[in-house]
Amino acid sequence: MALAESRLASLEQQNSLEDRVRINGFISFAMERTSNNVKNASGDPLNYRGVDDSWDTRRLSRAGVQFNARIDDRTEAVVQLLARGDAANDYNVDAQWAYIAYDINPDLTARAGRLVLPFYLHSQYFQAGYAYPWIELPAEVYGRIPKETHEGIDLVWRTGTGPVSHNVNLFWGSMDVEGINGVYEVRNQTGLNIRSQWQNWTSFIGYTFSDVSLPLPDQSGAGFYDFSPLSLDEAYAYFATAGIQYDNGRLLVMAETTQLGINSEENWFPKTPSRYLTVGYRFGQWMPHLTWAQSEARGKNCPQTLASAACVLYSDVGYRQKSWTLGTRYELTPGVALKAEASRYYDFSNDSINTSGYFENPALPLLIDPPVNDNPLVFRIAVEAVF
Repeated sequence: MALAESRLASLEQQNSLEDRVRINGFISFAMERTSNNVKNASGDPLNYRGVDDSWDTRRLSRAGVQFNARIDDRTEAVVQLLARGDAANDYNVDAQWAYIAYDINPDLTARAGRLVLPFYLHSQYFQAGYAYPWIELPAEVYGRIPKETHEGIDLVWRTGTGPVSHNVNLFWGSMDVEGINGVYEVRNQTGLNIRSQWQNWTSFIGYTFSDVSLPLPDQSGAGFYDFSPLSLDEAYAYFATAGIQYDNGRLLVMAETTQLGINSEENWFPKTPSRYLTVGYRFGQWMPHLTWAQSEARGKNCPQTLASAACVLYSDVGYRQKSWTLGTRYELTPGVALKAEASRYYDFSNDSINTSGYFENPALPLLIDPPVNDNPLVFRIAVEAVF
């Protein structure tokens, strides 16, 4: 206790709070709605990720504040608080980041605590919408894992090879992920990613593996299937990603591809390759952009959803969807951007699987109920800022 009190006293004698604590943040106000004709075969209206054909102001609106507190010359505490809602609930505040960082040397940093999942090209600013051209990140890629953080440790090594700079990130952690058929317990999540930059080019490559457990119920007593033999017990899971970006200040090109997989009995958990390609061009303060994205479930032939217990699970977690997104961004002032975009979704099923993509019937959300029209649309407008 005496040592702790001495340390507190020494902190009070340091420079002012402004010298030790750095505060910054971001805010997004977004509106979203579907077109009027998004319906299933019975004529019932369908929602897109909980949003219907009236303007929703909650799902994509959010605000974050980040505190970087310097403890000493080598140690820093970082906390990022995030307030966000969804289409059904009011806003909640939670700690998006909460970790301690220690500089082992000028090029090597160790961190421990709640860290962002470093799975993607845009992971480090996942919630800071001002940092990228879209209002919603391509859901086919960024929506496959409904989780953004884990509790763990990592090492960040800053190095270079000639004119190319690299950030090498080695990490380990755990998390629980809520899915449609239960809570996936992800343990011993270990991964490595490398972000490299040369002139106008940025690349990202990563691979993560983990042990995943998911208990499944026996519903044979209710006249359905016994799913318990298909439970996951420390099954091997992986997530692989590769991305590239070119930005010369006018032309912007980005592409990213990922694949998620879990070793499961009868291959009921599909391998899910996903990808997108974005092209944008800046004209003064304007930047129109176009994105094509795709996600598809592979690994099992289940054209009839209820053909077996494995097919039921495969259809529950399998997604197939493609989209085109046309948008524009206007730089109102440095740090503030206005955005608008429209997305068209298509190709939800094939001969192996029948899915609804990210659309659902609000009355029966677990039912596979794809749109019957060829061009369901989602519209979004937003103002986004960093400070």
